[in-house]
Amino acid sequence: MLPEKQGLYSPENEHDNCGAGFICSLQGNKTNDIIHKALDILVKLEHRGAVSADGKTGDGAGIHVEIPKDFFIEKIQVTGHDYDNSEICVGMIFLPKNDYSAQENCKTIVESELTKNNFSIYGWRQ
Repeated sequence: MLPEKQGLYSPENEHDNCGAGFICSLQGNKTNDIIHKALDILVKLEHRGAVSADGKTGDGAGIHVEIPKDFFIEKIQVTGHDYDNSEICVGMIFLPKNDYSAQENCKTIVESELTKNNFSIYGWRQ
């Protein structure tokens, strides 16, 4: 039962909404199970509009996880660079799928902007 119309409130404007899912360890434990449960929540939220009208692109819905610093330090060292105990930044960039020269052009732009802002670049992963 909804309240009656009053002031700026009108029951005509009521509609169902979708929430967000949160899962974490209250003890701060980092487990693979948490990731699997978060992905399960995400799959169940597709109805909220996470897929756009074209059925191909999304709204950016995803999971937020801590950067696995040890993993990336290892990857930096594999490139022959020394990790200098500075902050690590990881980016996910969607490049053109079938146009190699466009991919390279995009990478050049990204690397140029990062370099201009004093970021070190340690490589790209597929």
